[in-house]
Amino acid sequence: MTAGVASQIQVSHTIGRGVQSGPGFNLPVDVATAPGGRLYVVSRANMAQAPRNYLRITICTIDEEYLGQFTEFGTDDAQITWPTSVAVGKDGKVFIGDEFRQDVQVFDANGDFLSKWGSKGTGPGQFDRPSGLGVDRDGNVLVVDSLNNRIQRLTPDGEYISEWGKAGSGPGEFNNPWGIAVSRQGDVYVADWRNGRIQQFDPNGGYLASYGDRDGQPRLERPAGVGVDSVGNVYASDYANHVVQVYAADGSHIKTLHGDGQLSKWAATYVAADPEMTLLRQKHPAEVEAFERPFEGPIGIAVDEEDRIIITDSVRNRLQVYQRR
Repeated sequence: MTAGVASQIQVSHTIGRGVQSGPGFNLPVDVATAPGGRLYVVSRANMAQAPRNYLRITICTIDEEYLGQFTEFGTDDAQITWPTSVAVGKDGKVFIGDEFRQDVQVFDANGDFLSKWGSKGTGPGQFDRPSGLGVDRDGNVLVVDSLNNRIQRLTPDGEYISEWGKAGSGPGEFNNPWGIAVSRQGDVYVADWRNGRIQQFDPNGGYLASYGDRDGQPRLERPAGVGVDSVGNVYASDYANHVVQVYAADGSHIKTLHGDGQLSKWAATYVAADPEMTLLRQKHPAEVEAFERPFEGPIGIAVDEEDRIIITDSVRNRLQVYQRR
């Protein structure tokens, strides 16, 4: 792959900072886009902190405007316990997957609870640790049923339609799959965590290709998230290696993103109010830059309608945003 193609993927900006509540995140694990630049971000929080309600869904824009948050820790309706994923439907409804509750909850665009569906099990419409969520070209919801090693397709109301996949390492088989993405053409991409690859399927679940497990290219160790841009480039977050690998539609490797984190607007407000922090950054700019740049535990990836790639940098409590030019 030519350097010219690699250079088309450029850093844009960083969103967020680590906070218990308000403008920021606490172990963000997934992100979904909505029209107008709106983002929904899942903060899973450290399990020891979860009872203190650090986990939540944050609503903001890609331009760093904080719009609010919803949900809190618990097992009642509209509460979350071990949230894993978020997706936005064609009508603006927000779907939240939770591997402790073993269900998917549905909210309106402002975070008001609407319904829930799913339960623990191996039957149609049941889950064992639901992880990634996606929305197909018909508006149906795709659920990565992680420990059942399958992808289930359900209506937005939770009615079972179909499924594909089984445990294994062959084409179309899974070992603890996690993230999922749907291309503009309708193909489905799944982060096959323990098999160390991204698998691509046609809209009906037919196997097409894999990425990250081919000779002559960087291998994926623990792919957690996946995104696809308008020209078919595939972005795979490798949680174990703290990088995001970028592949062309033909499977060739384009580049490795190690992270280009910088001070976000929200974080800058905090730093400006702390004279000691401001002085430290002024005295040691190179060290600060070296510390802030890298990913640490990248997980969820979303690509918006303008080909902006939004990556949840989980341990660093932020989103790193890139742009395909």
